[in-house]
Amino acid sequence: MRDICTTWTHEGATALYDQPLMDLLYQAQTVHRAHFDPNKVQMSRLLSIKTGGCAEDCAYCSQSARNCPPRS
Repeated sequence: MRDICTTWTHEGATALYDQPLMDLLYQAQTVHRAHFDPNKVQMSRLLSIKTGGCAEDCAYCSQSARNCPPRS
């Protein structure tokens, strides 16, 4: 397994881009399996903004409580 690259060069990015898709998928799966249980699936759901928003405070999500207008 390769080390995680934190400083990209144009040549390095091009070499990655030019790899066949199935090779990239295999590499990604190998890294994922090294860090996570391959048989466990994370279940997530989105709440409707009409319900008052999600309790999580994710700045990027339009459904988070920070982005919902206050109820009157």
